[in-house]
Amino acid sequence: MGEVNRQLEEQRIVMTEGRIHIVDATPVEAARSGRGQGKDGAAVRDPEAGLHARKDSRGRMKSAYGYSARTGVDKDGFVHRQTVTVGNVHDSRERDRLPLGDATAFHADAADSSRETRDELARFGIADQAPRKGYRGHPLSEADKESNAGIAVVRSGAEHVFAVHKRCYGLGRTRFLGLAKNTTFYGLAAIALNIRKGAMFLRLDGLARPAAEG
Repeated sequence: MGEVNRQLEEQRIVMTEGRIHIVDATPVEAARSGRGQGKDGAAVRDPEAGLHARKDSRGRMKSAYGYSARTGVDKDGFVHRQTVTVGNVHDSRERDRLPLGDATAFHADAADSSRETRDELARFGIADQAPRKGYRGHPLSEADKESNAGIAVVRSGAEHVFAVHKRCYGLGRTRFLGLAKNTTFYGLAAIALNIRKGAMFLRLDGLARPAAEG
């Protein structure tokens, strides 16, 4: 993916300055998620997967046995980094593996709204755009609610990546057993998405050639 993005940057399709990074995650059901053994005695469940539990848009807990795909994208939806883990790895543990150093702002979900995250972002000089969370006895202020609504609009760019993965590339459920194969396959899907999006930008806006040196 790095080489594809480098070429997109050379053609000024992908921004290299003033970037924001949007981080999000989605559960992916394992190719084998049942219990017990099959007729041949082999395990029905993928032994390398794990149980992923998270709240849906209505606040209800939902779980799936499989993997978690996490992406770091820019505001145009180009994927800059992607990780795949077993389902029971918490989202915040993968945050540091997603790009931070060249961003001007960091957008994430409520799981990354913590003092530790804010201190780390301040160290890099990155604006913290993770939504604030309310706690018992300390509800969100109206200003925080308004800010969270704006953050949610920007973060929808990452959700579009997952929609393409699942609707166009059939990745709502894994096709392979094991973490290594699924990581490779999701990596290829991210490359395909960036190439496809880059081609669309070229078709709509034309090729912006770098200025001649000297």
